[in-house]
Amino acid sequence: MGGNFNLSSSDAAGSGIDGVSPADKYKGSTQAAVDLDGAEVQQLLQNDDFQKLIQDKSFRDLMKSAAFTELARNEAFVDVTAQESLKDLAKDESMAALMKEKEFDELSKSAAFSTLASDDKLNDLVKDEQFKTLQKTAGFDDLMKSSEFTALAANGSIEKLAKDPNFVSLLKTAEFGTVAKTDAFEKLMKDPQTLDLAKKSSFAEMAKKPGYSTLANSPDFQKLIKSPAFQALAKSDAFTSFTDVVGTSDFTKLAKTDAIFSTLAKNPEAFGINASSKYTAIAKNPDFSKLSKEANLLGLIRSGSFQTCTQQATCSKLISNPTWAKLAKTPEFGTVVTDEKFIKLAQDPSFKSLMKNETFVAVVQNDQFQKLERIAL
Repeated sequence: MGGNFNLSSSDAAGSGIDGVSPADKYKGSTQAAVDLDGAEVQQLLQNDDFQKLIQDKSFRDLMKSAAFTELARNEAFVDVTAQESLKDLAKDESMAALMKEKEFDELSKSAAFSTLASDDKLNDLVKDEQFKTLQKTAGFDDLMKSSEFTALAANGSIEKLAKDPNFVSLLKTAEFGTVAKTDAFEKLMKDPQTLDLAKKSSFAEMAKKPGYSTLANSPDFQKLIKSPAFQALAKSDAFTSFTDVVGTSDFTKLAKTDAIFSTLAKNPEAFGINASSKYTAIAKNPDFSKLSKEANLLGLIRSGSFQTCTQQATCSKLISNPTWAKLAKTPEFGTVVTDEKFIKLAQDPSFKSLMKNETFVAVVQNDQFQKLERIAL
């Protein structure tokens, strides 16, 4: 059966190619084989644009590639083709530069990175001025790699506390690091009555309370409580945030991680990253904590090509949908997207509808395109 038909694309209206959904038998499944002799496929073959494109070997190769098969399963493909020119995407210099980054090459293979980048929060973080400033400070990468540090982002009080200068002052002191790692101090933050005694420096009375004797008699604790920074914090409306954060097992774990807490004490301003809603939004994602432990993510964020890419609308599409990276690296991609016939089809409403046609997508997903190719040609 050849690919020469007399019907025009307008005659195929109602086939699913013009936006009308195909038969329900293909919906929700990519496993059921498509009936290549069925009415939907016959209407697909009769489409003028399909007939033109099927003559192009590079297009046929792309349809059979593993990269396109994966992309065909991604709903974002239709969105990208509807909003961006494939020709512009292929020629985008910032995208080309990003493709050469070793870190991006490695991360694009990670399902965790795909999940992390898909909601644009990573782009937002890179553009955040506070993040740009703090990532240049000493030890910042170590903090980002610490699951104990990133876990604090989930605390609803963290942003307010991070903005308080008195808390930053406390972080600089050796006594705070010594006291904060004790379970008794964590317990104290949840005990308003005993905490009031501490704030009044009534250490003798506090020592009588069960479980507080050692803490109350500690010179470091007494020095901390009497410090101007703590007294000012205790009188401010940020003190509730202080107890909400410091009185958690997450903060105690951080304080017990000597290397990380020591880094924080040397660069207390870095705690201010928690004042960025852009950071806390993405740090709540477990994939961020997982990937931050690897040098690839931080190296990528710091790279000039990645930062440039986030500023470009077309290239940003690539970051938010890393499947594009895998597609763009196939030898067929560059050939197809710069081919005038394909570009025309990609910009034609019939192509956009074709990519919504579950019959066509099912053919590709079920490795039946080669059979369809033989029928069409």
